[in-house]
Amino acid sequence: MTDDDYRLDDAEARTLRATLVAELAAAGAFPDPRWRQVFKTVPRHVFVPHVFVPADTAGTYRPLDGTDPARRGEWLRHVYADDIAITQLDGDEKAWKAAMRDGTVTAEAMTCTSSQPALMAGMLAELGVADGARVLEVGTGTGYNAALLAERLGSDLVTTVDVDPGLAEGSRAALAGLGYTPHVVAGDGAAGVEGRAPFDRIVATASFPTIPAAWVEQSAENGVILANLARPLGGVAALVRLVVHGAVAEGRFCARPAGYMPTRTDRTPSALSLYQRVTEAEEDAAPVEGSALDLSGMLAEPGFRFFLGLCSDVEELGVRYPDHPAEQWLVTPDGAWAFATADGEVRQSGPRRLYDEVAGLYGEWRGYGRPDRTVFGLTVTPDGEHRVWLGTPGDGPAWPLVFHSM
Repeated sequence: MTDDDYRLDDAEARTLRATLVAELAAAGAFPDPRWRQVFKTVPRHVFVPHVFVPADTAGTYRPLDGTDPARRGEWLRHVYADDIAITQLDGDEKAWKAAMRDGTVTAEAMTCTSSQPALMAGMLAELGVADGARVLEVGTGTGYNAALLAERLGSDLVTTVDVDPGLAEGSRAALAGLGYTPHVVAGDGAAGVEGRAPFDRIVATASFPTIPAAWVEQSAENGVILANLARPLGGVAALVRLVVHGAVAEGRFCARPAGYMPTRTDRTPSALSLYQRVTEAEEDAAPVEGSALDLSGMLAEPGFRFFLGLCSDVEELGVRYPDHPAEQWLVTPDGAWAFATADGEVRQSGPRRLYDEVAGLYGEWRGYGRPDRTVFGLTVTPDGEHRVWLGTPGDGPAWPLVFHSM
């Protein structure tokens, strides 16, 4: 098998793709049936000639090479599973060579994936494109999503941008090999693509901390921006659908989570690194008297977790010990922290009384009737303000979206 033979859309590939599409359809992934045909037509495997598969040890991956005839079946089954396909680690193509040489490779971060097909189908359904819509995709990655858009709308209406020139060039070649010729740009996605504006739809397949002003400026009137806001608290995938009127973008958070990777320029300190910073001060921790609210219980409520993730820069970490009860830690970039043990002890320290802050927000959320994520919305104003609101914009409680600072 030559390096290009992996592209063959043979009977095995078509059968696996048809099975995946049928499973997605049975789960209700295609409210617009035209997307079902698009997913059935576009071969995902062409865009992921090799993948990294998580190994037994956290942060370690083994290579799965689609150009190896002996592993083609395993590779195709991996590609046509409803799961992400990891194609780049640590932004470094050398990782693949190392994995092929050594059998495994250790990495800190996934920097390019082909997203889970169910997530992609859900995002495209949420985007709500119509024939003739001009679309900007931010985060080309492998090029597979751009191919889906080009198959549905036509290549001339699709623009896609990626910060990694190598990924942009590779996706351009893969797209062209299938006859798709969308406008592929290597550049900062936060800047949009001014020369191709205005856009009827902008969809981000990476998470951004805020909605960039350029996206609003490059949107057509009544255009839609669909993006996932990167939040530091784990499990808060804040997918928002905004409609642009003039210089203002406004809309509600979606029921479905997205959870795309943050952009490379917007990665925040991990909860572990923040924990390591603050643990030296643990001896100065003050016990919280009368802490009747269970920290684990509060954070286990999805609606509150979402609310907290929007209104606070808190991160969470579970710490286990061999000789005493596990602890649940909350940490913030400014050095505030709190922890609760399994037996109910709560301590906090730092420049803020973090447990009190979280408990106060929990009481506030309960007072509003325990709303879920779909009751919250976001307004982005021309001066860059991001205002989270509950219920109706301008007619109820509102909070500034808290940005995660170093």
